[in-house]
Amino acid sequence: MALTFNPLAAANKLRNSGATEPLAEATVEVVQDATGALVTPEYLSLELARMEARFNRALLILAGFIVAVAGTSLAASQLLG
Repeated sequence: MALTFNPLAAANKLRNSGATEPLAEATVEVVQDATGALVTPEYLSLELARMEARFNRALLILAGFIVAVAGTSLAASQLLG
């Protein structure tokens, strides 16, 4: 479930219940600041996909290095042996 916050509706609700304009605006701003850093499931999925791509890239580079070392070792053993 995504967290949604409508600042205009919240400010109107606060004003309609008797809050002054400055108090309503300050309250909405505090709520926005407090909830702005929350991680959504969509953001988390995107970050995990990026991390997986970086991991796969590193794994591919490592595999290439291993193949290169093995090939060099095999060639050296053929020349020397």
